[in-house]
Amino acid sequence: MEKFSYFKIGIFVITAIVMGVLGVVVLGAGALFQKKSIVETYIDESVQGLDIGSPVKFRGVPVGRVEDITLTSVEYRTRLQYVLVRISISSNMLQFPVNDPSSPALQRELDRGFRIRMAAQGLTGVAYLEADYLNPERNPPLRIDWRPDHPYIPSARSRITQLSDAVERILRNIEEINVPQITASIERSLTAMTKLADSANLDKIGVQASALLNELRTTNRQIGTLVSDPQLKTAIADASATAGHARQIIERAEKPVNQLLADLPQTTDSLNRLVKRLDSVASDLPQTSAELRQTIQRMNRLIAGQQRDIEQTMNNLRAVSENMKEITENSKKYPAQTLFGGPPPPTKSMQR
Repeated sequence: MEKFSYFKIGIFVITAIVMGVLGVVVLGAGALFQKKSIVETYIDESVQGLDIGSPVKFRGVPVGRVEDITLTSVEYRTRLQYVLVRISISSNMLQFPVNDPSSPALQRELDRGFRIRMAAQGLTGVAYLEADYLNPERNPPLRIDWRPDHPYIPSARSRITQLSDAVERILRNIEEINVPQITASIERSLTAMTKLADSANLDKIGVQASALLNELRTTNRQIGTLVSDPQLKTAIADASATAGHARQIIERAEKPVNQLLADLPQTTDSLNRLVKRLDSVASDLPQTSAELRQTIQRMNRLIAGQQRDIEQTMNNLRAVSENMKEITENSKKYPAQTLFGGPPPPTKSMQR
């Protein structure tokens, strides 16, 4: 019976071991048979918190893991003390190949700013690598003097390092500020402003400004009184009415005279044509024709004399109109001169 029991126990142990091995194989088959590409990057800062096996994520999605961490001087002949990190990346996770360093597609993505940088997982101090697209001008590749054994993906400074550098620059600038000198300059400026205010005699300036405002108010009231005087308004209205009547008279007289002047040449032409007809009809009456010509010539001279008189009359009417217009404009601009006349002539004492 005891031998049979040991046999059962042995079979159970062997079966459990076989099932465990099969479970490990089945569960890890995807990782074992998945194609991976080894790339490397160089970091010019501390990699505290980053270990072998740390995940590599692209925008939060796991795409690989850290395979090796060492110094560049260990793997290559160089004096540059960078941290060399080799990474295994699943080939089917990214849309561009990372296993061929001469691939144009990989070079395009690097030119667009594909970089790897460290990132912290919470407050525990554990770090991982984050892949993302950054500004290539602000994150240029590190200078290297060797040929990498694997495809090289440039790195970028971590957020923590950038923040600490910014804080350090701010503190350094604060230390360089000469606070005592700035305080002394402010005190000197305040003292100079106080002396300037004391020497300006602001009280006297305020009194003079008040007096000037009072004079301006008095002058404004006098002008308002003069403008609101009913006599001034009546005089301006009368002058405007007189100018309007004169303008109407001139316009009424100008139209008939112009019409008469316009009809005079036509009348003369009619008389000349009539003379010609009389000459052709009464060719046998030379004496009558001569007398008729003399009569027409006299009429022409009379009309010519009347035309000069009419033109002189029109010129006189235009002069009168211009004078009335000037008087009206002067009365509008200088109503006091229209009402009270011009200023008295200067005395001899003032001339001296």
